[in-house]
Amino acid sequence: MYTLVLVSEFLQIEYIKDLELLTNNDSLHNKNILNVEITETPDVEYYISPNTFILTTGMIFKDNQLDLIEFINSLIRAKATGLAVKTGRFLNGKIDDRVIEHANRLNFPIINIPDKYPLGRLLHQLSNYIWNHKQEEIEFALKIQQQFSSLLLNNTSIETIINEFSNIIKCPIILLNPIKRLLVASDYFKGRTELISQIENQFQNLFHNKTVPDDYVKINISSETKVISVSNVFVYQYFPHYLLILNPEKMTYPTSTFAIDQAKLVLSYSLYKSEKIHDTYLQTSSTMLLESLNLNSITTASLYNRSNDIPFIDSQHYQVIEITDKMALKKLGNGVRLSEKKALIREWFSLYGKDYFGKIVLVQTNSSSNFFVIIQEKIKDLEKVLIKCRNDLRRLVDISLIYSVGEVVTTINQISRSLDQSLITYRSRIVEMNENPVEYYNSKGLQTLFQDLNEKEVIYFCVTVLKELAYPETDSQRELRETLKVYLDCQCEATLTAHELFVHRNTVKYRIEKCQELLGMEIRDPKNSLNIRLALTLSTK
Repeated sequence: MYTLVLVSEFLQIEYIKDLELLTNNDSLHNKNILNVEITETPDVEYYISPNTFILTTGMIFKDNQLDLIEFINSLIRAKATGLAVKTGRFLNGKIDDRVIEHANRLNFPIINIPDKYPLGRLLHQLSNYIWNHKQEEIEFALKIQQQFSSLLLNNTSIETIINEFSNIIKCPIILLNPIKRLLVASDYFKGRTELISQIENQFQNLFHNKTVPDDYVKINISSETKVISVSNVFVYQYFPHYLLILNPEKMTYPTSTFAIDQAKLVLSYSLYKSEKIHDTYLQTSSTMLLESLNLNSITTASLYNRSNDIPFIDSQHYQVIEITDKMALKKLGNGVRLSEKKALIREWFSLYGKDYFGKIVLVQTNSSSNFFVIIQEKIKDLEKVLIKCRNDLRRLVDISLIYSVGEVVTTINQISRSLDQSLITYRSRIVEMNENPVEYYNSKGLQTLFQDLNEKEVIYFCVTVLKELAYPETDSQRELRETLKVYLDCQCEATLTAHELFVHRNTVKYRIEKCQELLGMEIRDPKNSLNIRLALTLSTK
């Protein structure tokens, strides 16, 4: 879309500068022209597009100028921008004062065309002016596109893109994330953190749980009203980023909406790429973590040393919390919207989780799987902190967090148990449609997870997973089942299991191999482990 030419600009064109405004100056306010037409018919309102500027000799009004009043009304209905009349041809060089007064009341501009200008030539001159204006805008926008394309090809950061665009339009720029918090600001804001905070806070308050339009917005900065241009930058369908341009009235001419759209397009691509890279990194590190914890493939010391990939700290307090939006409990719903909410939840905890819970570890193996946060220190009044975190996010964006909390464990090797508990608690929520903000693992209540299901369905699930170990009939089967249960409780540690059962370590290994052969699955696989734990609990008599 082009930036339209103002009617007032026509009055300043050097080669036709003797056009005369007959109405008052207020009639020129916010009057934009997209094209120019000549007419000598009174019903032109049915044939013109919005923002059309009309040229006429007024021939049809020579006998009764007051008919111009209804003609002006019809032009306003058609959203025309103004009227230029060659008064010397048929109107004796003057328009009736009552017509001018009517136009002034409606803020509709009327311009007098001197006799020396043939309408055809004037139409050509004004149209050329408009097209030259559009051409300049297109060239300017394409220049921006070329610059940004070069930045993309060189894998330039979002910070650099924002600064380049700021330099082009000569205006300060802020990019907010969908949570309406600062993502990037141009160099103008270096050392101006208080100014950024003012803009950020007012923007959040102005659009609290409201849709943000592409429009100009007034905010107060240091007791002074300022105008900012707001544009939605879509990476997500429902939760856009926000491009804020300060002092848009000072943008370098001829900056157009088309040029801004080019910047938004490039930013959308860069933001999308950046978020995909971050998601891939999280999924890769999470997969490695889960495999390490369940397969015991690397030592605890090794996990501490790999703090760049998995930021573990040496602690005696670990607790896993499954986190999602309450929308996830509904069987039917907008899958795209829920997926975007989950992405924003990940971003929220990635950026601000440490402010609430200290040094945390984020876990998610793919974009559609459950999202977990591992807390690594004791949090005073944990539930209050969880609720505060929930309320802070809810104030900024339409997300209502629900937490499913596993038990506290004291070693890294036990984290998978807390993780399984948080997942079991979440699945229990789904059955019960439990939207409580915070829900804790309750081992006694696990049997109620399937209470609404037919008993035969529960038996079928247990037998499918555990085979004859679901309801053992022989001492050998009961022995294997007990070994399997203790082995899982000991986080798949053969030595600890042997200690608990008072048998030799090799005996445990032999029995577990028999169990795996019998069940036809790898016991230490996270998904298999969870199903086995559920089946063991549900089949307990």
